[in-house]
Amino acid sequence: MAPKVFSASSRIMTEITTKDCDMVKCIEKEYYLKATGKPIVLVDHHKRILNHLFTPVDGELPYRTMIFSAPKKSAKTEIAAAVTYGYTRIFGGNCYSIANDIEQSKSRMFDRVVSALSLMREKNNKLYEKVVHPDFHKAIWKNKEIFFNDNRPKKQLNPGPHWLRYIASDYAGEAGGMPALTVWDELWAYKSESSFRLWDEMQPIPNLPASIRFITTYAGWHGESQLLWGIYEEIVKPDPYNAQEKHGTKVLGLEDLPCYYKDRYFVYWDHIARMPWHSQTFLHEAKNDPAVKGRESEFRRLWQNEWTTGAEAFLDMTVVDARMEEGESLGLVNNMEM
Repeated sequence: MAPKVFSASSRIMTEITTKDCDMVKCIEKEYYLKATGKPIVLVDHHKRILNHLFTPVDGELPYRTMIFSAPKKSAKTEIAAAVTYGYTRIFGGNCYSIANDIEQSKSRMFDRVVSALSLMREKNNKLYEKVVHPDFHKAIWKNKEIFFNDNRPKKQLNPGPHWLRYIASDYAGEAGGMPALTVWDELWAYKSESSFRLWDEMQPIPNLPASIRFITTYAGWHGESQLLWGIYEEIVKPDPYNAQEKHGTKVLGLEDLPCYYKDRYFVYWDHIARMPWHSQTFLHEAKNDPAVKGRESEFRRLWQNEWTTGAEAFLDMTVVDARMEEGESLGLVNNMEM
């Protein structure tokens, strides 16, 4: 029998076609963008995905682990920050920003939340004082953690204090904690044994009604990014070296997007650059950037979100094909085909 949450997935998708969940409403009302000085306006496919992920079913969220993977410049870090802010506001609990080192864990997602709160203080101080604990009003930029007030739009699912803290992937001091949310940046880079241990230690807590992992990442390299590959292979399934393998189970209501699930894992794994600024001109310039010359696999990993080996062919196939055609025109024979 399928888990109760997925038997209810059609009800979720019916509801979100007519209204946004509390999480999305909160993000679009309260999460301020540095680029505009205004609350974020989610693009359509991001909004649909977040509505599906954060609409509770029978008092629980449908998934425990959620992966958001898309080509470069798809607003992954901003989405992670917005999700963290909205999650803390709506569901509450102990929330963590985790990255490959301590500086990265601060400068990526955590600093985006700090920036959003600073803009909120400037644009809507009344809301800011309602959201952030008074001890953090004066020195928010200098803190390693942010405590939030208990002023929720609705009663939160998770009891206790509500805060956001950043830690590095090799950090062992949070053993035995009660994480309501852990946000992981670029999971492809988690390769050490300490990274695997932290992943196991910071797993969702089953006795919390809202306890999840949220991961934003590119594809990784075969044979190196084992933690991410294990999830991708199990949920998304297609191996680029096995053309006969079928994709995983698509999410009902999101069939037009590359969204897959298995049990309480959800993976959005996109190869298409869908953001408004992803024009053909923009992508052409990225592909022809001198910095990626001779590194076609890195372009495919970053801009097409494909798994690669990290190794380049000795000769580009266009060069090989041109030389083969030239040889044939000169009457040369390929004895390997005989």
